Amino acid sequence: MEGEIFQEVKEENFAKVLEVLKQDWPKHFMLYQTIKVFEEYKKAGTEWKHNLYVYGDLETGVYLQRISAEYPNRNINLLYVYTTNPDLTELKKGLMETTIIPWHTHEYMFEMTPNSELDVIQEVLTAKNVTCDARTNTLFIYPPEKDLKMNPLPEDVYVDKLDVSHAAEVNRNWPHRHTGSELMLTEHILRNFGIGLFRRSDKKLLSSALSKHTGGLFVMYTEPEFRGKGYAVIVVQHMIQECRKRGRLPFCTVLLNNKASQNMFIKAGFEPYTLAEYIYPSNYFC
Repeated sequence: MEGEIFQEVKEENFAKVLEVLKQDWPKHFMLYQTIKVFEEYKKAGTEWKHNLYVYGDLETGVYLQRISAEYPNRNINLLYVYTTNPDLTELKKGLMETTIIPWHTHEYMFEMTPNSELDVIQEVLTAKNVTCDARTNTLFIYPPEKDLKMNPLPEDVYVDKLDVSHAAEVNRNWPHRHTGSELMLTEHILRNFGIGLFRRSDKKLLSSALSKHTGGLFVMYTEPEFRGKGYAVIVVQHMIQECRKRGRLPFCTVLLNNKASQNMFIKAGFEPYTLAEYIYPSNYFC
């Protein structure tokens, strides 16, 4: 990419980046964790591509992370832009000048962008004549020092890991599904993990969640007729346990108006950490 303002960080330098991001933990955990999780994805044989770029130095520069995949009828580019520097001048310059982002397509999303960067990104979008929507979420974390207490499991249900046979059902119940999302969720189940709570009598999936490339808890769903029984909390507790086994900081994002989910995660022991934005072209969910 001749003339590109961002330079790709080579894998042999990832350790240096991780050292920088580990400082002031867990302030910079999102980028840190995604780099670590993609090390696992690569070992598992994923076809997803992970590229990390930097504009400036590793300590205070601007990072642009791109996670991409090609599916029939859909290309996916998940972006995370971040800087440890509170001055966002260089972040704006990097976004204005980069050629990495496919601005005038519907095939990208800025994932879990710190709320503090929203104004800058919107300025860039306006300058490029791009129309995007944003969804503000509360980002919750389960603090590393917090003990995990597991609720007792009712006798008529059991907990087990999801497999790829569950991908279609999980996608069907996901309110944010889009073209290619079933294949995307299949990849996460295959290369990462998901947890389900099943009825013993017929193995019906009653409640579930899965972990994606950022290492947190996502795609949480409980069948409507089985809500209010504490099943979601049990699934979340097992997700936390598995995340910790894998050396991850458990976290989730919940839309601001989804009070029921926010209350459930708080009940499970999560604590509000910050606000995060999902920013995407207006026709992204097509």
